[in-house]
Amino acid sequence: MTKKHGPWFAFAVPVALSALGACYVVPAPTEEPQPQPQPVAQQPQPVQQQPQIRLSSAPPQVTSAPRNPELDTDVYRDRAQQAAMILNYNDPSNFGGGELTSGFEPDPWGFPLTAGGGSDPVDIATLGLFDDATGEACGRAYVTRKPDFHFEFGAGNYTLVRFYVVTENGADATLLINDPSGRWRCNDDHENPEWGNERAPVIDFTSPETGRYDIWVGSYDQSAHNPATLYVTELYENHP
Repeated sequence: MTKKHGPWFAFAVPVALSALGACYVVPAPTEEPQPQPQPVAQQPQPVQQQPQIRLSSAPPQVTSAPRNPELDTDVYRDRAQQAAMILNYNDPSNFGGGELTSGFEPDPWGFPLTAGGGSDPVDIATLGLFDDATGEACGRAYVTRKPDFHFEFGAGNYTLVRFYVVTENGADATLLINDPSGRWRCNDDHENPEWGNERAPVIDFTSPETGRYDIWVGSYDQSAHNPATLYVTELYENHP
């Protein structure tokens, strides 16, 4: 059994050290150097490339107006047919035709033309037409008797086809379209406060049909030969 040292040992140690000489110095304890952590090389991580997917944003919430009952009367149907004789959509178009299938690129697709009624204009307001979707009367708009553009469209999964016109000289353009079912659509100013080009006309077709859309790009003030571009889009975020 090991004994604990008593008080006599505490006295004997300094006496023995003095006998060895006054110059003896007890060395200070030295610390062992601690190993430094080595930096770990970071390996570059591959970047995952996401596929580019063409999406259409959700349609805005729009409260539909009650359908204008006049649109479903025999009197109005006769009037719409008479308008088709004055504005004959089967005549050759002023600026040719186009053909697009749903999912087209680029979007929006643009076609240059001129807005106005030419030398022998027709004022749409005199024809007594109504927009088939909004039920509003088609207002003043001077167009040529022949359509400006024939547009063949192949519908797909998108719920929108939008037509809009932007003029280069700031002219107040108008838009009139006869759809594949023979219904009339018209617009002068889009009246959307969140968009630009307040006087640009816009016509939306929701759940669009496959077929031919006949298009007249006119002017409100009877001016003619206004450089413009007709745009077609399937995306709600594209607008004037």
